[in-house]
Order: sequence, then structure tokens, then C-alpha cells
Amino acid sequence: MNKQKILALKVVTVIKGVFFLVGEVNAQEGWNLQLEPMYMGVAGANSHFANITTSSGCCSSPVQTSFTTSQNFGMGGNGTFRGQLEYMPGDWGVGISGWWFDTSGSINQSMNASNVGYNSNNFTNSNGPGYWGLLKSSANNSLGVWNLDAYVIKSLGEFQNGGINLTFGAKFGSFNNNTSEAFNPGQTGFASSYFDSYGKFAGMRSNNITTNENAANSASASLLVGPSIGLQGSVKYGDHRLEGLLGQSVLIGNVNRKAFSVSYYSYQYSYYPYSYTTSGPTYTYNTSFSDSETVAIPVTEMKIKYLYDVTENLSLGLGFFASLWVDTPTPPAVQANDQQYKTLVFYGGLGSINLRY
Repeated sequence: MNKQKILALKVVTVIKGVFFLVGEVNAQEGWNLQLEPMYMGVAGANSHFANITTSSGCCSSPVQTSFTTSQNFGMGGNGTFRGQLEYMPGDWGVGISGWWFDTSGSINQSMNASNVGYNSNNFTNSNGPGYWGLLKSSANNSLGVWNLDAYVIKSLGEFQNGGINLTFGAKFGSFNNNTSEAFNPGQTGFASSYFDSYGKFAGMRSNNITTNENAANSASASLLVGPSIGLQGSVKYGDHRLEGLLGQSVLIGNVNRKAFSVSYYSYQYSYYPYSYTTSGPTYTYNTSFSDSETVAIPVTEMKIKYLYDVTENLSLGLGFFASLWVDTPTPPAVQANDQQYKTLVFYGGLGSINLRY
């Protein structure tokens, strides 16, 4: 179990203690438990890793054309869970709610290595006609978030078929956003003469060069905390219910960003006319970047759902949930540009089991 999930469990344990203390003070009925399995997706997290330009013709050709494609991919949806527990024996109460989400995406490409230009946030490479084999590139992105709300509830008014509540308290959260990229431009080389120990010409040597480049980038916050405020509303007609919430909060805390790349250049020598091959040296070049900053991420959440009262204490229903995270830090690039912040929208449909006791 990673540190973020352990920390989340500790926060839940402390807040549960508050619930038990409140329950001891006032044993009136007023518990409301909501279990909500969800299928969630995320918008705004699509990744652009590289532009790949392929050219035809050469410098001596009368016509040279080029075509650029983008290495883009998104992250898919996943099943997850949202829960909510409230205790409200009168006009005042307490509540806790939370959800988590994990997703990832990847892309792999390969093409003829000759006359190809590759330009990403981490690497820049331009292959001329002297390259052969396949240019290969791959990238992936993973994103994980969790958040938890602990709040006080105040009834603003009740009417015959519903009511409105005000909530205020604190929001806890965390996120971990990781990207990686691998790039192999194919093989290139050059020919040169080689001489024996007596200085006499002995033949030709082919110098083949293979390049492999890898990068890893991340932006993460182990714990963010900030104030929250919201409204809850419900309407009831017979056995049918319509419930909704709208909340606004700010997550404040320290975010760590890191970027690291490594390039390997390997040489292989082939000798003629003797037809044998030897391995040459391998050169390694590293580039790294890291920083941290204190950020404030505004978070807006909304939920609406329809419920049917199966019994006096049990309701079943369906609904929609969305959470908007503004200016969320993203992993930095080795070749930095304007991609350090994104607005993420987590959204999805949910089923609901409501228990009242």
C-alpha cells in the first residue's frame, strides 16, 4: 500500500472517531449512508508527446515534401467508488465523503527511419537519408487522485417535500501524475579507412551508431488541504427522490515536479574485406530537472441523482457526478514549455444505495 493511501486511511480513522463521539452525545436517529459505485473518466488530461515529420526526396531532388503527425493519446475511464456518511439528528450534523480514481494511457509507433524528424518535450532528433531500420517511439501517462471531505451540516430550511442544507469544513486530497517516453531513431553510421599496425591500408570500416533515449517525468502532491463550502438539496414525491449537491473548495499544499532523461549512443564496427564485427564504446548523457512549489487548486464538485424508496430505510438510484480541478500541475518536460498546468474534469455515472437509520 503506497504512502498516499496510508495517509488517506489515517485521515478517515480520525474523522470516524468524531462520528462516534457525536453519536455518544446524541443517540437520536439521523444516520445516512450513501454507497455509490461509479464509472469515471477524465477530460483535459490528453497528452501530446511529439511531432513526427516525414520527408520524401532529398536536397538534390526538384521537389521535396514533408508531412507532420502528432503523437497524441488520452487516458481511459475506470470503475471507482464514492462514499458518503452523515449524522444529522436535528438542524446540525456532521458528514464525511470521498472518492478516488486511477487511470492510464499509452501509445507506440514505428516507421521507416530515413528522413524523419522527431520533436517532443524531451527529445529533438532529425534523421537524414543516411538512417536505416525503424524509428520507434512510445509514451505512457498515469494519473491517480483521491480526496476526502469532512464537514459540518446546517439546515437552511425544510418544506413539505424536501429541504436545503449548508455544508462547510475541510477537503483533503492528493494526486500523482507520471509520464514516460522512449525513443529509438534507428541506425546511422559512416564509413572510414582502417590501417594495420604497420600503417598500411587494410580495408574499410563501417561505423554503425545506435541511439536509445528514455525520459521520466512526474508531478505529485502527497497531501493537499483546504477549506470547503457547499449546498445540499432534496425533493421527495411519494416514493421518488431527487437529490443534488454543489460544493466549492481549494486544495493547498506542496507539489513536487521532476524530469529525467538519459541517452545512450552505442557504436559497432564492421570490417571489410575480412567480414567481422566488434563492439565499440557506449556514451551516456543524462539531463535532470526538479522543483517544488506551493499551489492552490480550486475544486468544484456537483452531483445529481434520482432515487426510489424501496423501503423506509433503503433507496436505490442512478446519478451523475463531476469534479473540476483548475490549474492542476502537470509533469515538467526536459525541454520545458507552457504545459505545466491543466484543468482536469473528472466525471461519470453512478449507481446509489442509500441507507437511513
